[in-house]
Amino acid sequence: MKSLAINFWPTCSNRCVFCFCTEHDLVAEDLTPPSVHSAADVGKALVANRNECDWVILSGNEPTLNPDLLVVIMLAKRIGYRVDLRTNGRRLKDRTFCRRLLKAGTDRINITLLSADADIHDALSGAPGAFADTVAGIRNLVSLGDPEAITVYIVVTRKNVAWLEKHVTYLHALGIRDIQFNCVYHTDSDVVPSLSDVEQPLQAAIRTAVGFGMRVQVYGFPACFLGEYAGLASELTKSNEVMLGSRITDYHSVRTDLGKRKTKYCAGCMAGPVCEGTWKSYYGIYGEEEFKKRAIKRGSIYPKDPKKKS
Repeated sequence: MKSLAINFWPTCSNRCVFCFCTEHDLVAEDLTPPSVHSAADVGKALVANRNECDWVILSGNEPTLNPDLLVVIMLAKRIGYRVDLRTNGRRLKDRTFCRRLLKAGTDRINITLLSADADIHDALSGAPGAFADTVAGIRNLVSLGDPEAITVYIVVTRKNVAWLEKHVTYLHALGIRDIQFNCVYHTDSDVVPSLSDVEQPLQAAIRTAVGFGMRVQVYGFPACFLGEYAGLASELTKSNEVMLGSRITDYHSVRTDLGKRKTKYCAGCMAGPVCEGTWKSYYGIYGEEEFKKRAIKRGSIYPKDPKKKS
C-alpha cells in the first residue's frame, strides 16, 4: 500500500537555511506541491485515495499551525488511515496540545532536531528559541506517548556534521529510540558538506546509535559512503507516496527521475541495483571526483564500451 502525502499548511515557525519548500531550482519547481488547507478538501482526498493508501502523511511547511489539524487526524482515523505527522515540534511544547494530538489518534510523529547544541539548531532553523521549544515538545511526547512511535530527523549539514555522535547520545538521553539521518538538499557549499567529510562522523554516529539499541535509517546518502551501514538506507523500505495536488503524482518518481541521480563511475558497484546515488544539486557543488576515486579503488571506473577493441 502507498501513503497519501498532504502539504497541510503554507507557513512555518522556522526558517531553516536548507528548507526544501523554499528552494527555487528546477527540481523544487517540479516537486513542491500546493498546500491543502481545509478539512473538507482533505476529507475528499482521504475518501478518494483509501483503496490504494493506508497511511496519510501530514507535513508542510508546518502542519501543527493549521487549526483544522486535530479534526483532520480524527477524520483520517475514522476512514481507516494511520496518521504520520511531520513537524518541527515547536508547538508540542504545549503539553495540552500534545496530549490532544495523541488522543486524536496520531500513529507516528516525526520531529526535526538539527543538533544537540542549541546555538547550532537555532542557526540552522533560522529561529531563536527553536531548540528549547522542540526539545520541550520531544520531552512531552516521550512522557505522554509511545517513544517507539517518535522519529527524530537529523538533516546533516556543514554546520552540524561534527556533532552527529554527540547528537545521538543526547537524543538517547531524551528517550528517543528511532532516528533518521537525512542528506541535505541544497545548492550552497556553505550548507552542504562533501560526502567525504560526512562519511566518518556519520558512520561513527550510526555505530553509537546501534550500540544504544536505537533504530536507525539514513536517507539520500550513496551506499558507498555508508560502508557496513548501507543496509540502513530508508530507500530500501520506503513505501511510495501519492502526492496530493502536485504535478508529480508519486514520490518514487521524485527521487529517481527528478531529485537524485548516480554517476557513470557508479557502474559496476555491487550496490548498483538498490543505490539511488544522491541529490543532483550535490554534483553542482562537488562534481563527481569522489565517485571516480571510489571506482578506481574498487578496481573499475565504468564498463568498457563493447564497440571499442581492447
